[in-house]
Amino acid sequence: MIRVLQLDRDQEFRSEVAAYFGRLNDLQYRGLDSEAELEAVLNGDKPDVILLDMGLEPESSLAVLARIRARWKMVKLIMVSRTPPGEQILAQAAEYGADYFLLRPVDLVVLEKRIRQLLNPAASAYRGEFTRRQVQDVCTSYFERMGVPPHYKGYRYLVEAIWLAALHPDWLSSVTQNLYPAVGQRFGVSAAQVERDMRYALEVTWEKGDMDQLYQVFPFIPEDKGKPTNSAFISKMVDLVGLELQARG
Repeated sequence: MIRVLQLDRDQEFRSEVAAYFGRLNDLQYRGLDSEAELEAVLNGDKPDVILLDMGLEPESSLAVLARIRARWKMVKLIMVSRTPPGEQILAQAAEYGADYFLLRPVDLVVLEKRIRQLLNPAASAYRGEFTRRQVQDVCTSYFERMGVPPHYKGYRYLVEAIWLAALHPDWLSSVTQNLYPAVGQRFGVSAAQVERDMRYALEVTWEKGDMDQLYQVFPFIPEDKGKPTNSAFISKMVDLVGLELQARG
């Protein structure tokens, strides 16, 4: 179990991080909003990773960083900043023991990957190490051939869901509980809206798309049964993306 501690006064940001990490079975999250809360935590069990806001006041984030390092030498520390920090601040933070820096808005998928890489640098091939851009390029190629309408919101949600499911295959068995909410969090919409827009995009695809291409990719869907479910479509595309990217080397 990876234990992550976040000290940040932005409750909305902490809630976003907590919601995303809460979907990961091997990660335990705790959020703090003040240095006073941190003081109590420093006397308890050591976390694996600390996310530290660089804009703390009245005590500076560097002072807090120094206190953390005095207590825990080996914990991984990721500094998060709302604005680009100056080179002097970055140099001081590195000197005090910061391991990594992120600028908000933070891509939570990237944050998760950085945490795993910091804790296990050798595991760079974590869960099929594909970038979002690689997944998007493969999806775009397939979607163009099949006729998925690119101007529909469901198009973007499907690409994001395929990317997330490639990283977290277990989410394919919990699309309602994990995958839809994660996509919705990315785009600022509800999980229900994600599901509806995906379903509508697929309905239009199966009405107006290239049926030869569709049935080449989804031969298991009888012509009289309509389209695949959202989860079946995403699952198949995850397999295709993996095969395509592995073939490219």
